[in-house]
Amino acid sequence: MMEANKYINQTYPPINRTSIKILDVSSKNLTNTINLGPSDNFTSILELNASFNQINNFNISQLSLQTMDFSHNNLINFSMYIPSALEIINLSHNSLSDIGPISDILTHLDISNNLLTYLDLHNYKHLVSLNCSANPDLSNLTLNSYFDPSDSSAFDCRGTNLGKINTTSFTFDCQTGSKTIKKTVPDTHSPITPDINFYTGIIIGMCIIIIVFIVAMLVYKRLRKVLNYEIICY
Repeated sequence: MMEANKYINQTYPPINRTSIKILDVSSKNLTNTINLGPSDNFTSILELNASFNQINNFNISQLSLQTMDFSHNNLINFSMYIPSALEIINLSHNSLSDIGPISDILTHLDISNNLLTYLDLHNYKHLVSLNCSANPDLSNLTLNSYFDPSDSSAFDCRGTNLGKINTTSFTFDCQTGSKTIKKTVPDTHSPITPDINFYTGIIIGMCIIIIVFIVAMLVYKRLRKVLNYEIICY
């Protein structure tokens, strides 16, 4: 056994670290914490594989990682910050009971064989693959509507206590594999569409009133002339 950072410092001289894009320290029987930051000169790393060790923590939030594999380790807590550019994460075969905030652009997540009881992923609209199998107490899972759990090639929930999975637009039954679309609630604040017949009736009514007024004025003037003529003749 060897402490993780001690192994990295002995194996990767600082002068050569800036060109490393893939750091593979898997299956080295490493222990304790992997703690890497800008001061360690790993400025180009895109992929970190630390699987099959005995690591119990890590601090890699300052790295520009896209892929991270910490499967088959001794992780218990996942409250630490992780790189914001991560797209692929493998945390399977640990002892995690909860996971904290993950990268917004996450596409693939393997969290199988852990101790999760709930998993909220409704904010991760780029997620296309999820393995949450072998979490025997997992009974609550929320997904974004963009993710389709009915696709067996992208979703695995075997060995969990999941019944129905809620998304923002449908419900998926893990036991039967059926998907039920949710009814949408009408928007009570939508603008009211004007009734064209209503306005047409108002216009017609006003026109009739104007015509009647004009006719009345003409009749009135005609009667005045007739009355004036009769008075003169008298």
